Order: sequence, then structure tokens, then C-alpha cells
Amino acid sequence: MNDHRSPRTLLALFIAAALLMMAGCGDSGASKEELREARQAGAKQAREQLRIRQIQKELKELRKKNGPGQSSTAGGSVSPAPESVTSSGNCGGSLSVNENTSCGFAENVEAAYYSEIGSGSGTVAAYSPATGETYSMYCTAGSPHECTGGNNAAVYFP
Repeated sequence: MNDHRSPRTLLALFIAAALLMMAGCGDSGASKEELREARQAGAKQAREQLRIRQIQKELKELRKKNGPGQSSTAGGSVSPAPESVTSSGNCGGSLSVNENTSCGFAENVEAAYYSEIGSGSGTVAAYSPATGETYSMYCTAGSPHECTGGNNAAVYFP
């Protein structure tokens, strides 16, 4: 079999191959928007890591201050507030709680909010002197702030 192709056929095959290669070699670099989003995500992750280290440091100081019998859960993990903690109403000033929350814990939640978040909404870790545990509480941005977590624990402050 004689395999002679015309110059036009060869040129057409060459152009088709070149176009396929160019289509596959498009700009694989990230767009400016993707780079900006990646930078923001990295910055957010760095802030979260810093916050975690600050909370771990505070927990370590609380454990040291309160002695070995008052430590939180192993490894600094956060557990839900138990339902057995009862103290309801006003804790003095404008700090108040529901029936599942102690005033000592409420004071620590408020302090953690102002030291860790300052304004806006977010989650804080706070130590409960009544249980010797550290709990995670989500606080709202509005006034009054409402921080809730665990088994129906709630803290309110301006």
C-alpha cells in the first residue's frame, strides 16, 4: 500500500495537531481572584491557629492556677456543659444566665468573649469553676450578647 498524502492533507493534520496541543496547554495558573481567595483563606487559618494557641495557653494557666483537681478535659478538648449546673437569673451587674448555667462560668464566658472576640459573633472556650471543665460557647454579635452551648447553657451580657 502506497502511503502518499497530499501536502494539503499533511498541512491540515499539522494544524489540527497544533490546535489540540494549544488547547491543552491553556493558562493553568491561578486567576487573581483565586490568588486573593487563597491568601484570605491562609490568613484566616493563621488567625484561627493563633486563637487556638491563645486558648490553650489560657487553659494551661487556669489548670496551673486551680490545681490538679480542677483541670479541664484531657488534651484541652472542650466538652458540652452538663445539665446539672444550676443557677438562674442575675449574676450581678448586667450579667445573667439561664437555669443550666453557673455565675462563675458566666463571668468566664464574658471575659473570654471580650478577650478573644471583642465584637461580633464567634465561639469562645470558657472554664467552669463549678464543674472543673472547659466548654465551648457561641456568642452573638447583638446587644445583649447571647452565648449558648453545651446542654442548653446560656449567658447574657451587654
